[in-house]
Amino acid sequence: MPTSSPPANFSLLEETGAFLEHVGPIYRRGVGEEVSFALQVDERHLNLGGVAHGGLLATLVDFSLGRAIAAAGEDATPAATVSLTTDFLGPAETGDWLIAHTQVERIGNRLAFADCSLTVEGREVVRGRAVFAVLS
Repeated sequence: MPTSSPPANFSLLEETGAFLEHVGPIYRRGVGEEVSFALQVDERHLNLGGVAHGGLLATLVDFSLGRAIAAAGEDATPAATVSLTTDFLGPAETGDWLIAHTQVERIGNRLAFADCSLTVEGREVVRGRAVFAVLS
């Protein structure tokens, strides 16, 4: 559970599913294409080096991009990850609030393309890019 209040204007995301309930809680700000997500790093998220595990960071990128694509498409476009690339640019530590900023580049008939930036207090710690299969 968070040790401090979420960043301004973020509220608890209720519809996450069992896996993200294990990882989260996750918070949301905005709607549609303007949505951002936040998660506070806690002890269970750390690797042996004492910083947020890359698997956690990749999970947040993947989740955020999937939700962004669904929101940007027609009728809540369902999509599945085909390819996910993550560049780890800096550490996130216990107590840090990770904020996922997404940008959907294109949604086609079969594939969707999107980018994500995870930041901590405005400092980019992860840059991600993904291709999703559009499931219709």
